[in-house]
Formats: sequence, C-alpha cells, structure tokens
Amino acid sequence: MAVSAPISESVLIEQTTGRTLMLFDGLCGLCNRAVQGVVRRDHADRFRFVPQQSPLAAVILSRHGIDHETMIKNNSVYLVLDFGSDHERLLAKSDVTVNLLLCVGGRFRVLGYLLRATPAFIRNGAYGLFARNRYWLTGRYDVCPLPTDVERSKFLG
Repeated sequence: MAVSAPISESVLIEQTTGRTLMLFDGLCGLCNRAVQGVVRRDHADRFRFVPQQSPLAAVILSRHGIDHETMIKNNSVYLVLDFGSDHERLLAKSDVTVNLLLCVGGRFRVLGYLLRATPAFIRNGAYGLFARNRYWLTGRYDVCPLPTDVERSKFLG
C-alpha cells in the first residue's frame, strides 16, 4: 500500500507525531488484510501505515538499530508507539499483534488481553512459525497495493 508521491518532512511530522505507525510488509496478503482491518476500526485516527519496502521505513528502523537485512531476518511487522515523541518505542513480533488488538478494541481487546497473558516466548514462537509461512498461507502481491482515495492520508512512505 505505497503512496506514490513523496511526503515532505514537515507534513510527516505534523501527520505522525504522537501517533502509532505500523510498518508492514506491503507485499504480504495477510499484512495488507490486517492493515485494512485496523483502518476500518481506527475511528480515533491514531494509526498511520508505512510499507517496509519504503525508504521511510528504512529510516525509522535504522533509528532503532534495525537494518534492512535484520528486518528481513526478523520476518516481523513493527509498531512504533508515540512516533516522534520522547517516549517513542518500537515493538516487534507478537507484541505488535497484542497492541493492535488492544488498540482496535471491541471484541478484539479480549483476544489482546488473552495473548498478553501468554508468555512472550510462546507468542513469539507461534508468531515466527506463522510469519515464515505467511506468503504460502495468505498469498503475496507483486507490488504493494495502493490505498483508496479515502485511505490515502493514513499511508506514508
């Protein structure tokens, strides 16, 4: 879900400071469906989305000590909490899933609490197994799908 036009730094700061950024594999069928689910439920407009294939994702991840090869090896979606603030944090693997479920709320919040109660090594083991097989299980795009005109403001990179 890449946006074709580059975004200026001042617009980026204005649109993202304090928000939650989801850095997702834009080619992954599951990742794109997850993003669409969050977009539909983000009534408070808290989330912005950045394909991991974008230069912006590379800059954000490198700021947290993650290079491109590490990103590929980790096979993870990333969540940046409080982007651009002094409290900015980067989450990976199953912590992303737990936090997304808690943030979107409703019946998903219950699942988020249940997953959070599960030890991280079990959650991350299951996450890793699924992530390594995600293209086989859910498909892969040749190029990142573009968001609709209504969704476009939520996508960066």
